[in-house]
Amino acid sequence: MARTNAKEPLIEAARNLFSIKGYDGTSVDEIAESIGIKGPTIYKYFKNKEELLKAVIESSEAEYVKGMISGAPDELPDMINSKEKLKEYVLKSLDFTLKNDTAKKMRRLVTMEQYRNATFAKLATWHQLTYLQDLYASIFQKMMDNGQMIEGDAKIIALEFLSPITIMIQLIDREPRKKKEALQTIEKHIDTFLIRYGFK
Repeated sequence: MARTNAKEPLIEAARNLFSIKGYDGTSVDEIAESIGIKGPTIYKYFKNKEELLKAVIESSEAEYVKGMISGAPDELPDMINSKEKLKEYVLKSLDFTLKNDTAKKMRRLVTMEQYRNATFAKLATWHQLTYLQDLYASIFQKMMDNGQMIEGDAKIIALEFLSPITIMIQLIDREPRKKKEALQTIEKHIDTFLIRYGFK
């Protein structure tokens, strides 16, 4: 049975196949056929494969940001006003990024493609560094301004905080059987970090 609007199913199918076979290893025909339509039909919705990739990225980023932040991003530093709320937010975000199907598929896709595709290289930098470092730097700066932690360079402190967590997420993605151990390591890291920087 033909679909009346295949745009969203095509985006989802493309994300699924890209995350398994890679961007270059997936044809437009395969994407279309995976949802039961003919290959040329895809061009009713997307000019080319690159435009479909752009839609996959935009859709995934919107879902990721929504899952990581409840409410407006600039309100987050005001919402996290104690070490308890900080830890709660970090663990909630971690739970989302490990369980959300879209986040997992995009991490796998970006990991595969970052060394052969400039678009994915930028996406990897944004996900693993820029976005999270800026987000946590704003949280830490606000807490410094409120006297809730030791003063310092908020961006460097954010980098120090995030690096072990990022490494543990990569470990979980590679070796899921180590998830429990990795999560315990992350929680110990958070607790040690909170003590070291005198969070209140």
